[in-house]
Amino acid sequence: MPIDRQAKQKKKREEKRKAFRREIDRLQQREQLDEYEWMTQKAYEEKDYSAALKFALKCLKNRPPNQAMERIAIQSAKILKDQPVLYTLLSRLWEKKGPFVADDFLFLGIVAFNRGEFILAKEAYQRFLKTAKEQKWRLPKTHLKAAERGLTDSIFRIEMETRSKSRHLSLSTPERPPAVKKVDRSEERQAPPSPPKTEEAQKNKPKSLRSEEPVPESKMEPKIHFIINQTAFLEAMQSLKPSDSETLNLTLEAYQLSFRTSYDQLICLPTLKNMESLWYQEETARKVMKDFRGRTILADEVGLGKTIEAGLILKEYCLRGLVRSVLILTPSSLVNQWQEELKEKFELSFVSSNDLLFRQDPEGFWKEPFLLVSLQTARSKRHYEAVTRRTYDMVIVDEAHHLKNRATSNWKLVNSLLKTFILLLTATPVQNKLEELYNLVTLLKPGHLKTQKAFKEEFVTRGNPTDPRNREKLCQLLKEVMVRNTRSVTQLHLPPRFAWTVRVNPNDGESSFYRHISAFVADQTQQAEMELPRMTLRKLLEAAGSSPPAAFRMLGKMAREKDNGVGRQAEQLLELKKELPVIAKTKKFLELLKADSEQKIIFINYLATLEHLHQVLDKEKIPHLVFQGSLTTEQKKEVMADFKGGCPILLTTGTGGEGHNLQFCHTMINYDLPWNPMQIEQRIGRIHRIGQEHEVRVYNLCTAGTLEDHILEVLDRKINMFELVIGEIDMILGRLEGEEEFSDLVYDIWVQHPGEAERKKAFDSLATRLTQARRVYEKSKELDEKLFQEDFGV
Repeated sequence: MPIDRQAKQKKKREEKRKAFRREIDRLQQREQLDEYEWMTQKAYEEKDYSAALKFALKCLKNRPPNQAMERIAIQSAKILKDQPVLYTLLSRLWEKKGPFVADDFLFLGIVAFNRGEFILAKEAYQRFLKTAKEQKWRLPKTHLKAAERGLTDSIFRIEMETRSKSRHLSLSTPERPPAVKKVDRSEERQAPPSPPKTEEAQKNKPKSLRSEEPVPESKMEPKIHFIINQTAFLEAMQSLKPSDSETLNLTLEAYQLSFRTSYDQLICLPTLKNMESLWYQEETARKVMKDFRGRTILADEVGLGKTIEAGLILKEYCLRGLVRSVLILTPSSLVNQWQEELKEKFELSFVSSNDLLFRQDPEGFWKEPFLLVSLQTARSKRHYEAVTRRTYDMVIVDEAHHLKNRATSNWKLVNSLLKTFILLLTATPVQNKLEELYNLVTLLKPGHLKTQKAFKEEFVTRGNPTDPRNREKLCQLLKEVMVRNTRSVTQLHLPPRFAWTVRVNPNDGESSFYRHISAFVADQTQQAEMELPRMTLRKLLEAAGSSPPAAFRMLGKMAREKDNGVGRQAEQLLELKKELPVIAKTKKFLELLKADSEQKIIFINYLATLEHLHQVLDKEKIPHLVFQGSLTTEQKKEVMADFKGGCPILLTTGTGGEGHNLQFCHTMINYDLPWNPMQIEQRIGRIHRIGQEHEVRVYNLCTAGTLEDHILEVLDRKINMFELVIGEIDMILGRLEGEEEFSDLVYDIWVQHPGEAERKKAFDSLATRLTQARRVYEKSKELDEKLFQEDFGV
């Protein structure tokens, strides 16, 4: 008996705690929503309609219907001309027969007509005109005329669709138009016969028509209004140039095409030049337009053609007359490539921030319909207002992982743009934590994943920001906004890639120099008051791993700028330059170059190292090209053209690894090694991609005993990074405990463990953690693929 009593008391206490917790959560949620309402009212009063709409939508999504919030959301959407949001709000209000104001019916009719929902548009226009007459609204004549014209157009579109279905018209085999007959104007227009009420016919109907009876012929008597462009009409009449039957047929076909609302057939495919789209790219374009209505994340793996998919979607919308203004935002290094591909493959001409017009007439530049601008330029204070003050039919953002942090100017810029369609392109929608995915989705559909706090509580595992909870629910939500094609889904079989670590034994001078640099960095890092920033010290150690010339350049700058102990130490380290007449890694590098005559890309992090290798190759009379950020746009284009034309060697900084398609080459040498594994993958992805026909060979040079030597030991030998599919290393690193980046992690190990034995033990411990993380990843890979891959492919 005492045991039962204790159990009951314990259960009762537990129920009280749960009830208390629920009440606390309810109060917190209510407080949060009250805050949203206050922020909505404040933003609306300050005429910040974008913020007002955002907060009002959050209130409506998480609280029972609130007329005040609905009204603010609708008015803000009208002012911003955000048709997708306006349609959602007004259609919901229409369904529940909520309170409409004077012009709500008119706006609903306009938006529904633009979306091809002509039945709803007709009913909305009729309701507007009827209510305006009954309640004697004092409205501008332009509104009444717009409603009458919209009603006429809607009835005509409905009639044309019915006629098209009844006659089984097809674009592939269009019927010749019947001969034009003179008809007495007093005769009534005959309605087309109603389609038979078969099961197949019902399936082919739009959802809004499936349960309705066919419209009787006697009721289909629309008033016909003719609007003539007098100037064009007079010019055509005065020219006395009759059109032939071929032109007439083509015009009628184009007119029929304008009524098509289905994207099952891409009309842009015959217009493509110098390329052949793949099946999954075409399916992705159809899915984005049919299911996502032009707002999505294109998250294909590196090398699968996200740019082609975006181009297909853009071209299709342009041909259908739905897109007439476009803004494309890319990293500065990709502006020229985008401009060239759009022109050569899709016959779309864009003005870019690299063009002469941008420098000579900035004001005129921002008025151009098709703009291609670097993200850095668009977010600058000088151009921010010009970018955000106009409305775009479509916005495309390449390398969209630069928007992962909502506190950055990049995210704020894209969030403030007024756009109908938006495409975000990134191969890594989640780099470090799932919260980054939330930030990207918020740009497409604010409130789709609720608030940031609610998202983390519901979908992020506490202590592991890359591990999702409630996978099925999150998957369902993400399937509405994201497409991610993978190599396994697309069944693209790329040739294999092989990687070799080329470890070079340093000479005595190099070993001594690197030890002195390491000691200097560790000493500065461990001081209570550091005289040099942590990032500067890290870059110095990284430069020393690249080459002595790179480290000497940084030391020279320190010696000039620091008139203290740091400056004197830098001068002492510069004295070691005399002991380094030959660099062992450079000698090994020359051996690799001369081993065969294949084209090779040499990736280098530091300019001083690049200049050193440039001088060496000149001295050896080895033909080569140099690609770096300081080159002009024309110079960069010339370098890439010469390399593609057959020059055997390309020396390039990291800018050569982002965005450039170099699959005609299949050998790559990492002269120095980035501490961020994702940068290494990005380099490899430039040549190991679609179009590569040969085995890819990657050589990683490193000096024995350096930090880079330990990094390769961990990444290559312990977890076989170079055998992983691109993107998998990031998933493994994300499973390490803590928020620290891998590059910071290895730096801390190096400076905190000065002894070689201690250092080896610490790196072995890191390797063990990575191995365990890979095992965990392998176990959860099937679930991850369901969330981020197969379910999001086409």
